[in-house]
Amino acid sequence: MPVQLPASSPQAHVAVAPPRAPESDATRIARLRSLVEAAEQALEAEDETAATDRADEADVLTADWPAELLRNAEVQSLLQRLKEVQDQLAEEEAPEAEPGLKTTGEVVSISGEELRAELERVRAAEQGATYDFPIDLNDKVLTWVSLFTTTKRGFMENALGRASMYMPMIRQVFAEEGVPQDLAYLAVIESGFRNEAKSHAKAVGMWQFIRSTGRIYGLTGNAWIEERRDPVKATRAAARYLKRLYEISGDWYLASSGYNAGPLTLERAIQNIGTRNFWDLARSRWLRTETKNYVPELCAAILVGRNPERYGLRILPLPPYAYETVAVPSMTSLTVLARCAGTDSNTLKVLNPELLRGSTPPGPYMLRVPPGKAGECLRQLARMPAGKRLDFQHYTVRKGDTLAKVARRFRLTPDDLLDANDLTPKQFKPGKRLLVPPPPTLALDDRDLAPKVERVKLLGDRPLEALPVLTPVPTDSEAAAPAEAESRTVAEKPVPPSPSPAAASGLVPAVVAPPRETPARPAETAAEPPAGEPETVPGSMYRARPGDTLAKISRARGVPLGTLMRLNPQAVKALHPGDSVRLPGSPAPAAPARATAPTPASVSGTASTTPRVHVVQKGETLAAIGRKYGLDPKDLKAWNRMKRDRIQAGQRLRLSPR
Repeated sequence: MPVQLPASSPQAHVAVAPPRAPESDATRIARLRSLVEAAEQALEAEDETAATDRADEADVLTADWPAELLRNAEVQSLLQRLKEVQDQLAEEEAPEAEPGLKTTGEVVSISGEELRAELERVRAAEQGATYDFPIDLNDKVLTWVSLFTTTKRGFMENALGRASMYMPMIRQVFAEEGVPQDLAYLAVIESGFRNEAKSHAKAVGMWQFIRSTGRIYGLTGNAWIEERRDPVKATRAAARYLKRLYEISGDWYLASSGYNAGPLTLERAIQNIGTRNFWDLARSRWLRTETKNYVPELCAAILVGRNPERYGLRILPLPPYAYETVAVPSMTSLTVLARCAGTDSNTLKVLNPELLRGSTPPGPYMLRVPPGKAGECLRQLARMPAGKRLDFQHYTVRKGDTLAKVARRFRLTPDDLLDANDLTPKQFKPGKRLLVPPPPTLALDDRDLAPKVERVKLLGDRPLEALPVLTPVPTDSEAAAPAEAESRTVAEKPVPPSPSPAAASGLVPAVVAPPRETPARPAETAAEPPAGEPETVPGSMYRARPGDTLAKISRARGVPLGTLMRLNPQAVKALHPGDSVRLPGSPAPAAPARATAPTPASVSGTASTTPRVHVVQKGETLAAIGRKYGLDPKDLKAWNRMKRDRIQAGQRLRLSPR
């Protein structure tokens, strides 16, 4: 029987429920208020687990809210209360070792001769390499390259050794989902490629999904299985989550940061700072140190992970994660299945890490077995009597026992206990001999032990609407323009993070082919035309508003993202409020003149087209206005007799000296 690669296996598909009808803003705010109040009450009652659960559900609820709703006064008040709850929980959380390389403390950047030496080493190691993820080489990234090859060398060698097992599968899944394949090294930071990893925040698996986010992206869990530990299903869920974060932010650095901090936390920081540049956000107080370190760590992990031997790391590669599948008709112990497949139970546990109790769950289940073992396993199962499929211990029901009480004792739901013994509730009575499965290898969430009717009511178990289907592959001429516009190069010169890191000259070419996307959801408010303005139609121009990205405009106008990127190459790098965005069918702008020394006539002609006064729009900053008109913010302050950088919506600013 041929070997099935996991990424192409039909069992790896993550089922997504159809979208629900949209809710009104009043209903959303009411739900947020109830979750915040429940979290506060749980905190007062010293029930930290319940408080954490309610706070997580509130984060999930608000993750996709439009910017205008988030700026609502009542919502801002509720979010502030939520932040206070989360801060208090973080203070009370006992420190535990994280499964990956996420660092919560400040890291002192290398400098001087050490920085120059590290740059030379990276230049030699990365000669000729290309990447599909943007990499900025500055002192922060170089510092992490140095750490990964010195003090954290042992962890990196072990993590990259495990990565060799899963990397072919992860790259295939990421390619299918339209996500940069180099983002596979995000699992180094999250878990060190360990499926059994669990953080103090109760994130589980190689991709460290918390329960609520995992359920949203189709990763189920109960007393028998936890799909956050399934390397195939969790990888596809991670790819879809990263893709959605990119749709929201329009930038892979912001998408990666949102994976760590949550999209709501990142949006709060962007609103307060007034910039969507990660390095600007990293210098602010609005992000945790762990999130500030996240992107530099990821860039360094990609550099070292792609060519570990060039950095002196010794990697012991593991066999690739390959398997065949066997349809197991009913609950069967792994020890029994191992005998049928001619292997050992530990091998089955490695191939099926989502199984928690040493058996398949009640009902049919697709089991992964080593390549070449599926045929023999199926033949052995077909001949096996039903009574010999389980080797569980026995428990005799005593007088006074109830179904719920016995199920709770063995960390099962009543339905699971009945299914495991093929019983009806009426057959549960004193003297009945029950088969009891082994205890779970992972601490179960009480919500996973709730009755099925209650579980489906939980917010965290409700999937979001379906993600967009990938569009057909564009022609070479179509793909070339966005790839060229999106590509960001490794900087030639090691300098501290600057507002425009992508402008540095290239050391290692990072050829980026941005994922193709189609409209996924109703248009965000940020991409709506202002009140009183006519709707734009194909063949016209759209004027960008605060908070707009090409991804948001793409969904709002029903235009493929790749088309917008090809028509607006400058907006791929940075899109500012007031910028004109070409839509399909609009006339092409006049070709720019060749780079020659400006003449007095050309200078005066340019100046005549610049307005004399600018009216500040909501969300604009002095730096953004300066970039828009090519002016120095210091000049703007001098011309307007300003002592501080703070400006207000509606304020009129002079754009030239008096």
